[in-house]
Formats: sequence, C-alpha cells, structure tokens
Amino acid sequence: MMEWSEMLPEVLDIIAQKYITCYEDYPSFAGVCKSWRLAAARTHHNSNGPPSRLPSLMLADKSDDQESRELFLLSNKSIRKIQLPEAYGKVCKSSCGWLLTVGKDFASQLINPLSREIINLPKADTFPVAIHPLNWDIAIHKVVLLMESKLVLVIYGCYEKLGFCHIGDNKWSSIEQHECILDITFYNGHIYCLELNRVIRACNVNGKDPTVLVRVARIPELVYDQYVFSAYIVGLDDGERKQLLVIIKEGIYHEGGGPEPYTKSFQVLAYDLETGGWSKVKDFGTKTLFVGYSSSFWIEDTTGVIKGNCIYYTDDFVGIDEFADGQEGGGKDMGIYHLSDGTIEPHFAGESLSRVTPPIWLQSM
Repeated sequence: MMEWSEMLPEVLDIIAQKYITCYEDYPSFAGVCKSWRLAAARTHHNSNGPPSRLPSLMLADKSDDQESRELFLLSNKSIRKIQLPEAYGKVCKSSCGWLLTVGKDFASQLINPLSREIINLPKADTFPVAIHPLNWDIAIHKVVLLMESKLVLVIYGCYEKLGFCHIGDNKWSSIEQHECILDITFYNGHIYCLELNRVIRACNVNGKDPTVLVRVARIPELVYDQYVFSAYIVGLDDGERKQLLVIIKEGIYHEGGGPEPYTKSFQVLAYDLETGGWSKVKDFGTKTLFVGYSSSFWIEDTTGVIKGNCIYYTDDFVGIDEFADGQEGGGKDMGIYHLSDGTIEPHFAGESLSRVTPPIWLQSM
C-alpha cells in the first residue's frame, strides 16, 4: 500500500485544490509531511492563500515592516501574516473582503488582500468637490463595493459627501446632499444613507436618476447620557419584514479630561420599510454585527466561535485633539458589545495603533 508521502505531486495538487478551502485547513494539510506541505504551497503560490473561515481583523501598519500586514483571525485567535506591500502607508477601508486604498498622491485602488489582484480607481482628487492636498488621509471615509455591478460607493471629503464610480471610470461622481453622511449601506436594491441630521435617504445609482437622493425616514428623538461617537446603518431581514437598522455608538471620556474616548454602549433602532414604524432592538438572535471603518456586515456562526447577539466594533472615532500629543492614533477602543446585558469584552488583546491605518474588519469572501 502506498504511503501518503509517496503520492504523486499531480495527485496531491488536486487534493490540495479541493480540500484547502479556508486558511484554517492549511496547517493541518501542510503538516502531514514535506510533499503535502509543498503541494499546499503550490496551490496558492501566486497569492496570500485562501480566506479565513470567519472575519479577521487587519492590524495597523508596522514601521519596521513595509512588505506585510498582520491579520488577527477570530476563528482561532492567531496572527496570520500576509504579503501586502501595495497597502503600506495608505489609508485602507474595506468592503466585501476587498480593500480600498488611498495614497498621498490621491491614487486609489481596490486590492484583494489574498489574491493581491489590483483594480485602479479614479484618483481621489477627481471628486466634483475639491479635496485639499493635505487631506489625502481623510479623502475617503467609508466604502461599499458592489462587485457584480462594478460599482464603488464612498463617503468622501471633509464634508462627508456621497460619491461613486464604476470600475473603469476616470473620475468620481458625486450625489448632491446638504448634510454630512455618517454611514451608507446597500440593501433591498438601494443605497441608504444616514445623515448627521438623523434623516435616512436612498438612491438607486443604477436607475434613471442615479444622483437623486429621496427621503425615507427620520430617526425619532433619542435621549443620550453619553457622547455619540459614531452611527451605522445596515439592512436586516427577519424572514417576514425588511428593516433598516440604525446603530448608535455611545461613549464617554476618561475621568480628568483625557483625550482618549472609549465606547460605553450601543443603541439599536429598526425602521420597517413596509409600515414606516420604528422600534428598539434588544436582540439579534444568532446574528452578529461587525462595524467600524469597514462597511457593516452580518454573520451567523454555528460553531460558537463568534458570539451571537453581539456587536464587534473597532476604533473609528478621531477627535480633533486625539493626536495632538504625538499619540499613535486609533486602535485603542475595540471590543465585543453584548446586547443581552450591555457588557463589553475585548476581541483583540494586543496593541495596534495608527492614525492613518487603524485596525479594520476584513470580511471573509
């Protein structure tokens, strides 16, 4: 009987292609013997390997390593290093497992961090509303990627406007609105925007009037006993209703007037698109919501590794004075918020700080 180590390379390559479907499979496959390890390497020799089984946290740049980035895997609490020199020193936002990067020269790209495929986008200084050259690092705040439509939607500029382009365009287009936009999401065939004045608007960028925003609803008056740091909008189907969820991130400052804020709680409101009614949400069931500098997304993990009925969040609050004393920037305020009792626990216990490249969620593709 043939030993496993004596199998033909061609056969091992076929087995590797079939069974290494996620990164967590790789160590077990490669650990069988040398020939299996070589087959695993050949399978992904032109890439950073397969995606993780669950979302991962892409950590901040390290000044002593311009070639690679570290991913903190939620699946097994380990660090995975990938080659990604294309993203070093650039602003990174994420959507659907892709990165949108912006450099000091305003060059913007979509980068697949695993296959390292690069798609050039219009430069970030081609928006109809000019962006000051010194503000390259806040040129783009959020991105929502619709790969099937080759459509890229962003919140851009100091005034947080809504812009978009189709892959292949040579400049960005803008959708007119008067208020700053806090967050965007694609749901139910439309782009929904959450504005600073608590109004939700929608547009159909693939429709007849792609630059027209239509008012959908206004968030009811809320009573806050904390500072409002951030807000997010995301769609949710419960099997019967189509809803928009508005997630309010509340926080407080350290005693003594320190500049570093931290998250204290979340409020979640649901808007029923059919009835127009609002309600408070206290339970996500088995679902888990991920928010931060990435586009917001849901997962349901049946293995129990990811905690259900929780919000996994990253540090996306940048105060005016936060970096005045040479601090390293965002990445200090991250955690898991339990809707059931309002408690918070860490998801990454290490330190990963950067003003330009703070940690962001990388959705498994």
